[in-house]
Amino acid sequence: TKKILASMGVPVPLGMTIYSFGELAGAIERLGYPIVIKPLNGNHGRGVSIDIQTWAQAEIAYDRARDISKGTIVEHFYQGRDHRILVVNHQVVAVAERVPAHVVGNGLLTIAELVEQENQNPQRGKGHDNILTQIEIDASTEELLARQGYTLDTIVPLDEICYLRATANLSTGGIAIDRTDEIHPDTLWLAERVSHIIGLDVVGIDVITTDITKTLAEADGTIVEVNAAP
Repeated sequence: TKKILASMGVPVPLGMTIYSFGELAGAIERLGYPIVIKPLNGNHGRGVSIDIQTWAQAEIAYDRARDISKGTIVEHFYQGRDHRILVVNHQVVAVAERVPAHVVGNGLLTIAELVEQENQNPQRGKGHDNILTQIEIDASTEELLARQGYTLDTIVPLDEICYLRATANLSTGGIAIDRTDEIHPDTLWLAERVSHIIGLDVVGIDVITTDITKTLAEADGTIVEVNAAP
């Protein structure tokens, strides 16, 4: 997908695919930190690690991706917010900013207690049974908490946001904010063009950008994924 889009002048992340651990150091040397490491074949954000800044983090991320897929994608990490553009019959019908799973501190409860409280939200269910998905805590959650200086037993100060997932997939507990009326016309046109290039009547196009109201060039944005079953 990246090769096809790049050949048509569509902005995609700089990166490469590797098939062994021995290739990892060379890929990082070529791209430079920060990087993203993710499985070549996967879904729902599984095995994806972002904003990798050190070799130690890269080793852990490689193992996590390799558990999902033999091939591993190493890419430049783009700063910005995650957006899903839904295109039906080559027309943009909806745009959502996707925010990673998180809790907001109240100065009283620990992070573990805040997650338990959030999971009682009647809009959250298992898998895609409901509007939102329950938040699950695993090794990647604890690693991300450590980066923020937290543990599951930390009491987060009032109104402070604590992120529990690096990726913004709704299937891992994220939420969505409607941005349909805010997308820049150039990005809207580009998304529709991508649907023609890839040849899909229904497609979810994932865009990382610092500001969806600006062009991708102005906001250092890029198209990171094209989903055939959004």
